[in-house]
Amino acid sequence: MSEGQDYLEAGSSALAGLLDQLRRGRIADRRTERLALEKYLKELSAQWDREFPGFPEEHYPYASLRGVYRRGVRDEYLKTIIVRLLETDAADIADKTIVNPVCVFGRHARDICRRLGHFKVIATDIDPTFNWFYERVLRRRNPANYEFVRDDIFNPKLEATPTAVVFFGACGSLSDGAIDYAIGTKCLYLFCRTCCHDNIGGNTTIAKRFNSLNRAFRLKNRVYARRRAKGKGDYFSQKYSRDHYPTSEAAKGLSNSDEFMEASRNSVDSDVCRTIIDLDRYLRLVEAHYDVWYKGELFVARKNK
Repeated sequence: MSEGQDYLEAGSSALAGLLDQLRRGRIADRRTERLALEKYLKELSAQWDREFPGFPEEHYPYASLRGVYRRGVRDEYLKTIIVRLLETDAADIADKTIVNPVCVFGRHARDICRRLGHFKVIATDIDPTFNWFYERVLRRRNPANYEFVRDDIFNPKLEATPTAVVFFGACGSLSDGAIDYAIGTKCLYLFCRTCCHDNIGGNTTIAKRFNSLNRAFRLKNRVYARRRAKGKGDYFSQKYSRDHYPTSEAAKGLSNSDEFMEASRNSVDSDVCRTIIDLDRYLRLVEAHYDVWYKGELFVARKNK
């Protein structure tokens, strides 16, 4: 059996198990979800730990206020992996270019610039305001190897041949746009942390539960819904409507768009639902001939053909 087939079977098996949890209504309970994730993600987690030891384990769900607050810890951990792998391969890389789509302020892109001084880092976003604010108002000096380009990840125009595509928390379908951009450029590496799984497929509806995180996300989605109604184009695209999901052929054999929208509506309070959406992305990358490692909303993918 090929290594690619191993990745495909591991991801499909995990997805099938977690979909069963969703269908049985066994979500949004912390203990039940923890046991299910340990059971169905055991193989994928072991693959990650063998390759990238030191994952910052947490004793609370990512679908919690503290889980959201601690995303920065995983971002820093992911950056150490980015630096290690690109430094290791640097001698064999001709075009040392990294693209950070959906960069917002560009803070992470600048940090990577400082750690990988011999790589050029291009940060992109549909709205240049945040990057301008970071430069002009906060008066942060740009590293010499940093460049900002205004670009829409749903319709990318950037002409680059990146060695790596990186992003840290692209909301909802923005993650899928960035993943598809990485696949389209045939980049060697993709490194990312996904975010706001409730916003895939144009969704702004959340299963109502009475906790602080759920209330905060419902407020956020009222704002997103108004922006979508005004055709702002920054968080949603018809290219990534509900019918786009699931994105992988393997997941299409296990589920459908209605079920993925149900997962998205419950993902604010459910790590199982978040992982269902991420496993579809995992399988999409495997089908595009990447070796993929996944754990705790983090992805590392390396082109194998």
